[in-house]
Amino acid sequence: MRQSMAAVVICAALAGCSVPSPFQSLVPSLGAPPGNLNVDRQACNRSYPAQPGGYVAHAQCVNDAIERDAIPFARYPDLVRLQEQLRLKYSAQVDRGQISPHQAERKMAEVDNIVNAATQDRDRGHLVAAGHGLDRLQTLLE
Repeated sequence: MRQSMAAVVICAALAGCSVPSPFQSLVPSLGAPPGNLNVDRQACNRSYPAQPGGYVAHAQCVNDAIERDAIPFARYPDLVRLQEQLRLKYSAQVDRGQISPHQAERKMAEVDNIVNAATQDRDRGHLVAAGHGLDRLQTLLE
């Protein structure tokens, strides 16, 4: 049950493609108790509002919170880490003006859908189908 809840929280956290920051120690100093992804995510939103040049910092902050709060409970941490990498990629593209924040959100929604499908496929023992999802994520990273 805890793993299922962690997966739901992770997906919700990943849906908003605001990009976090590379300052891992910052979020706990904001008063967020370790292990509470929602609180840590809110702290990232306050510290790194969605504005040009700040998306990567926000994405890194969120990724750090996910590593600390969700990865220990994730059934498939490899999928979550691919989401993290793609969040950083799209955030950097927003900061460079290559894509809009709205486009990044759409791209992350696609990533979330792929991860959710791959998770369900793995849970059902459909490893070939899950592998296709993993391949799609890897392709998006290129």
